[in-house]
Amino acid sequence: MSAIAAARPRGRRAAARAEEDARSGRGALRLAAVAVALLPLLRPGGPANTAPVDLLEGLTIAATLLWAGGSGHRFRLALGIPMALFMAGGALGAIRGPVPGSGAIALTQDALLVVWAWAVINVARTPGRLRALLHVWAYAAVAWALLLFAGLGAGIPALTGIASRNGTRTALTLIDPNVAASYWFVSIMIVWAVQRPRRRLHRLAAYALLACALVSTGSSSGLVSLAVGVALAALLGIGRRVGGAPAVTVAAAVALAALVTFQAVDFRHLQERASASRWSFVRNGIGRGEQSVGQRSTLLDESVTLLDTGGPLGQGPVSTKPRLAAESAPFVKEAHDDYFAALTERGALGALGLFLLLGSLGLRAAIAGGARGRDGVLPRPNAIVGALAGTLVAAALLEVLHVRHVWTLFALVAALHVWGREWRARDPS
Repeated sequence: MSAIAAARPRGRRAAARAEEDARSGRGALRLAAVAVALLPLLRPGGPANTAPVDLLEGLTIAATLLWAGGSGHRFRLALGIPMALFMAGGALGAIRGPVPGSGAIALTQDALLVVWAWAVINVARTPGRLRALLHVWAYAAVAWALLLFAGLGAGIPALTGIASRNGTRTALTLIDPNVAASYWFVSIMIVWAVQRPRRRLHRLAAYALLACALVSTGSSSGLVSLAVGVALAALLGIGRRVGGAPAVTVAAAVALAALVTFQAVDFRHLQERASASRWSFVRNGIGRGEQSVGQRSTLLDESVTLLDTGGPLGQGPVSTKPRLAAESAPFVKEAHDDYFAALTERGALGALGLFLLLGSLGLRAAIAGGARGRDGVLPRPNAIVGALAGTLVAAALLEVLHVRHVWTLFALVAALHVWGREWRARDPS
């Protein structure tokens, strides 16, 4: 009897701890869901590139830390080693570079993004939690697109993000049209991956709305990401349904058709006609394609020069523009390429960290994309692979690796792989 009496308080304490753990986990999930929904909320901007959504991300991190402190669960940091190398390279470069203060701010931002990714990975530790975050992203993106077009209809710059320096290109509250295009692209792929909205007609309407929002940004990198992401996801989908041989056949046919098109179509003439179009989004989109290519080519040439003069340790984050100004370069601007920026600013060590990071994410996405829809979380996992691929292509055209929604995508891909192994172990079917 005494043993039974002693066991009762222990059982009650265990139940109380379990309830407290569940409550803490639900609190972290709710905060993470709100932060994911508000990822585009970068205005009004604060000091050191802070934004309103950072407050919610910080609250999510704090709630997750509290949960981790009182929980018996294992918490994972899936991307820690590559990011440690990436940041170490940036620190070494900043010490010897021209803007150590700005470099330190950039490294702090890197650290916050890594901790945010850690929080998302661990909040999404069960199929239901991961599914909730993905569904929130899908529906929130549609709501943001509706707000954008409401702003266009009512002429509200705070909602459209239209600024004189960008012509009539929209940016929503994401400040930069190219960053906005990246958000719309990833959102399209997430809608595809989770098949939400549930009804097919509503989902098609969501695709159309998000695609129109992307086009309104006038971003060539966004269109390239969309083409690459959709093509790869479609090929993977064919491979999943009917096998690898048909997928390879379709890929070869698409490549041949693209080659014939490039040979037969006069794209310069198309761009000239687009630049004279009466539609502003056509002028500022396709019409500025040749100008964009020329600017990026100039930036690439200048980056090669910076690489030659910067040394193997780099010159620190955000050092590209000051160095170009100091050398009286013809086109003074921040790097428009994450890969060259890693080499010139963070040196060989930072570039190694970047490629390990992207390789790890690519492997995780490939494993996720090759699995059947896991516990209903991702009915179309091939779309997540497409989202990652399109984003990595965009990284060759602009810097996206400091963008909040891109890191949220990275965290969701990592969570799908890290926790997916445990889900499969518990339920091999």
